[in-house]
Amino acid sequence: MTPKYQFTACLLSSFLWACVANVAQPAAAAQPAAASQPQGQGLSVAVSSAPRSLNPATTTDSAGARLLQLTHPALLAYNASYQPVGHVAQGCTQPQATLVECTLPAGHTFTDGAPLTAPAVAAWFAALQAEPLSPFASLKGVQVTAPTSASVAFALPSPTLGFLGTLTEIPLANPTNPTHGAGPYRVVGHNTLGTVTLATSHSGLPATLTFIPVADATTRLLKLKKAEVDAVFNDIPPQSVQWAKAQGFTVQAVPGLSYSYLGLNMQHPQLANPQVRQAMAMALNRPAIRRYVLGGMASAASTLMPPSHPAAWAAPEEPFNPAEAETLLDTTGLLRGPTTMRFSLTLLTSTDPFSQRVSQVLQQQLRAVGIHLNLRPTEWASFYDSVKKGHFDMVMLAWTGELPPTFYHQAFHSTQTPPTGFNRGHVNDPRTDTLTEAILTATTEQGLTTATIAAQQHLANLRPYIPLYRRHQVLITAPTVTGCTIPPSGAYTGLLTCRRN
Repeated sequence: MTPKYQFTACLLSSFLWACVANVAQPAAAAQPAAASQPQGQGLSVAVSSAPRSLNPATTTDSAGARLLQLTHPALLAYNASYQPVGHVAQGCTQPQATLVECTLPAGHTFTDGAPLTAPAVAAWFAALQAEPLSPFASLKGVQVTAPTSASVAFALPSPTLGFLGTLTEIPLANPTNPTHGAGPYRVVGHNTLGTVTLATSHSGLPATLTFIPVADATTRLLKLKKAEVDAVFNDIPPQSVQWAKAQGFTVQAVPGLSYSYLGLNMQHPQLANPQVRQAMAMALNRPAIRRYVLGGMASAASTLMPPSHPAAWAAPEEPFNPAEAETLLDTTGLLRGPTTMRFSLTLLTSTDPFSQRVSQVLQQQLRAVGIHLNLRPTEWASFYDSVKKGHFDMVMLAWTGELPPTFYHQAFHSTQTPPTGFNRGHVNDPRTDTLTEAILTATTEQGLTTATIAAQQHLANLRPYIPLYRRHQVLITAPTVTGCTIPPSGAYTGLLTCRRN
């Protein structure tokens, strides 16, 4: 899904960052400006899935989060060095270990014209703290005040250096009218099929962006060929990418940040055994999956952190060794029975055709070491509901965007099991708790890096996840559309530079 917590701001080039920063300024938000291109020139984009929700207080799926980056951007965003810098806010500082202060730009408005003031921002954060389904557990115990009309203060319950990173994740909304954010776009249409249309009055941007969900990649590309859409975004099999190039479409592919993995339920009687988890990792030929199933358009997923992040630690991938996997399983007493199988697991996946192909390969590889894998493809709404509740033996998922170090606490601390956080595999490990708490309480950059690396090293041995791959981000556009970009995070912000010839 991605689900991640997906409100991480996208990694932008300096040009694109300037574009987004400029279009978020108040004069343009308050009233239409003279456009440098006809405002009737909108773009339509075929995507693989509809947003589960567009509620800025509760959305956690990747499709919804990517849209919210255009309508409800956060106070801060990461720059190319993974430092949180001003986005909607002019900037934020941490003068004390328990205090963060943010300065707002003068005259900024929400898309309904309401002024974006410090009291409004403080009221929005208070609403998030009161929302029982909010995924922002990091706001617990934080006191948010507005010392002036243009400054917001966050008094933290304990020293938390990573709180600036948290402010890159949280979408900002008008507390009295949350459907309106501080971004360049607003939602003007959302039908029952999941199609979402955004509109802007800012000059130099596509007047509208319409996102049309089409699950099947072939159907999406045929829509592009028939000129029913202007672009196709992501989740495209390698063979379809080659077809698109042969048809004369513009194809952009960049190494992505999305982290695809198998999530394991640590409460399952077999999966609770660390030797079983290790054996399963060794039974999967992940390099072959990346080379043959993904056509080489993927890299190893060694850590949740973006690979170029200063705190990223590249965990070595277990070598493909089915013989050693069999030996490990034998030592656990899970011997092959009359059917030659040792035990059975159910793998929860979406009904996406590509996910089904990968799951079938995983099924074959695990069967070779005596583990029977029942495949359970599930329609998206039911799939995501089961994920959020932690109702699975194994699940194939992806975290997307730029995950900050504090995300390790949300994903693996024992207090963050559903419905509170993202520990959907029910990790309950005292050492993990200690290490992820150290990330939250680090008081220096070096301390934060050290704590994050220590957590990654421990989790690589614990194996609550089996990493699979990082897929390339792919954008295919019609010849009449130029100037588009696609960032490694897969954010939709690259569409802001699209132009029609």
